[in-house]
Amino acid sequence: MKKVKIVAIALLLAAVLGAAAGCANTSDLNPDGLSDCLAVDTSVQYQTMTGWGASSAWWSQTVPTDSAAQQQLASALYSESGLGLTIYRYNLGGGSAELNEEDGVYYVQERKAYSLFDSSKYDESKSLLENFSDFSKYSIEGDINAVQFMQKCLNQPSSTVEKVVVFVNSPHYLLTANGKTHGTNEYDSNLPEENYEAYAAYIINSIRLLIANGIPVTTVSPVNEPQHKWGGDGSTQEGCHYEPAEAASVINVLYNAIEEYNSTSTAALDVKISAPESGNYTSYDVKSRAVEYIYELSKYPCFNHLDGISVHAYGEPTSEEARLSYVTRIKNILPESYDLQIDMTEVCHMEGGVDEGMDSATYVAKVIDKDLQYLDARSWSWWIAVSDYDYNDGLLYWDYYSESTEINAVKRYYALMQYSKFVKAGDVRVDLQWLNASSTYGDALSGTAFLRSDGTVTIVLVNDSDNIYPVNIAGGYTNMQIVTTDNNYDCKTTYNGAFRQNVAIGAKSVTTIVLS
Repeated sequence: MKKVKIVAIALLLAAVLGAAAGCANTSDLNPDGLSDCLAVDTSVQYQTMTGWGASSAWWSQTVPTDSAAQQQLASALYSESGLGLTIYRYNLGGGSAELNEEDGVYYVQERKAYSLFDSSKYDESKSLLENFSDFSKYSIEGDINAVQFMQKCLNQPSSTVEKVVVFVNSPHYLLTANGKTHGTNEYDSNLPEENYEAYAAYIINSIRLLIANGIPVTTVSPVNEPQHKWGGDGSTQEGCHYEPAEAASVINVLYNAIEEYNSTSTAALDVKISAPESGNYTSYDVKSRAVEYIYELSKYPCFNHLDGISVHAYGEPTSEEARLSYVTRIKNILPESYDLQIDMTEVCHMEGGVDEGMDSATYVAKVIDKDLQYLDARSWSWWIAVSDYDYNDGLLYWDYYSESTEINAVKRYYALMQYSKFVKAGDVRVDLQWLNASSTYGDALSGTAFLRSDGTVTIVLVNDSDNIYPVNIAGGYTNMQIVTTDNNYDCKTTYNGAFRQNVAIGAKSVTTIVLS
């Protein structure tokens, strides 16, 4: 990957739509000296994109099998006619659904997680490792609705799923120190070291089971936000805290176990590890525990075989400083030759209520824009795809545990679609410059550009202001498609025809421009 190149952006507002170019400065990118010029430099290339996704926890387990709701949700998320997500994130649960209400914690129904390990087959006369190594003790019946929803997404006509990620919030409760899927106290490390190998066996056999049932698992993430407390009163979901050295060791044990399994099995697992799924980067501006986790992991040979460095973002600002700080601090502890690949694997507002409109949509698009520009994120995934909470966490809203086909897509669903439908795996982010601007616009309007192998250029622009911004697009293009999400349109093609130099970027909008 080429190093991050920070381009100073300055766009000026004095131009009117359709105004003549005038006699502003000319350049190789802008030979006609266009004012308020938007120019794509395909010679300056950054990360290669790998896809867009969302999590199926913990709502997919509520979707009735073979129901109209199942088909409609699958189509809305993972088909060419819908959002076209390519990354499916499946939660391998720790079995909290079997425990009901635990001491000191109440799991709301929707946050209970199911397991693929059949605890009823546990043999007390054998060790934990022997039990969790026994493939006959695993069944998709333990999480049947979630597995069958995933199968529906994969097998439906025009499915867009390209990558299946298995992620784990807590080890199975039989593996934990306290027999629960959260720590007894805050910051308790709930997986004893002597159980690391059994935990690895649990993950490997769960993946084998999914593959045997037609689910091509490509990636596994064995720890989730390990720096968080995940214990004590007030815990409302599965979670496990690990200190940096512990998390690194767990990941290394899993890597070695996969390698050993593949060396002896006739059906090797073509699965890579994503880690460490650390929490928000802005939480570590001064004392970066996120960097500690990566540093400890970098001590093991498995670090060079990871499927990327994964990070989460909850309630993040849309400024670039924290992102640049995060990347810089990681680079400072790694060899200059290390090919840093970052995946943004969970993003959410982290706020109550449901904002169905463009304020949320432009916020989400701005976060995508900044994560791609300043983290060089090669993939980007939202948190839960479907919600029925009074919370700003869903792309779609639907009544859990029902067969209702009443599904509400909020504007951020369409804002993400402005990227997921048009920026494909294999597309390369390229330089986007604003030239000959006439007054500052602040951070209201920003954008990213991408190059496809066939020469197609895609630009996604985000305007979170109440102003309309006219721009002039430089370049010798022939065809142009403009797709818009705003208060009036839901990812709708608003122009498709011959190249037009002058474009107006509407107020409170996300605009995708495809040029060829």
